[in-house]
Amino acid sequence: MTELQKTNRGGRPRVTDKSAIAAVGLRLFADRGYDSVTMADIAEECGIGRSTLLRYFAAKADILWDRSTDEVTALAEKLRTVPDSEEPIAVLCVELPAMLTYLDSEIDLLRTQVSIIAESSNGWPLGSTRFNPWESVVIGFITERTHHNADDLFTKLLAQSLFSAGWTALTVWADSDEARPDRLLEEAFALVRNGFTTT
Repeated sequence: MTELQKTNRGGRPRVTDKSAIAAVGLRLFADRGYDSVTMADIAEECGIGRSTLLRYFAAKADILWDRSTDEVTALAEKLRTVPDSEEPIAVLCVELPAMLTYLDSEIDLLRTQVSIIAESSNGWPLGSTRFNPWESVVIGFITERTHHNADDLFTKLLAQSLFSAGWTALTVWADSDEARPDRLLEEAFALVRNGFTTT
């Protein structure tokens, strides 16, 4: 993560990079609780004015979803390059978790995001409009690579199963002592890809 900083009149470094500002906000959420942190608190911690902060993020919720747009764009670009010969479900089970490109030094930010979103939505955020771009990309890929339409049961059930697998793995990880979510994500998507067995 690149953190571009300037110095204000008091000599305190000012955080002026969008990703760095989001990181400051997320760490404040982790330390104080999401509901206890205001946009003014985040601006002060970054050493910038509230109006400057609002040019980057209109609300606290936007900070939680800071990487979402870039991740969706990256997923769409990746799926466009997949050869037609590749099995679509297997592709999605690999590429969806691969979008979470968090460094070890940033993984606490992901844990904070998952925990707050889960708490604010009773553990099921898939109905949120924030997921619409993801759903659009995934359903588009399914319909392009199979004979199913967007409104077919197959398409809807597969899309929901994929998102449920990823989200459930992340929430289990966020409540665990595991350093990274990679193992749980791999296991969850393998279950979708291979089917559930009791053996």
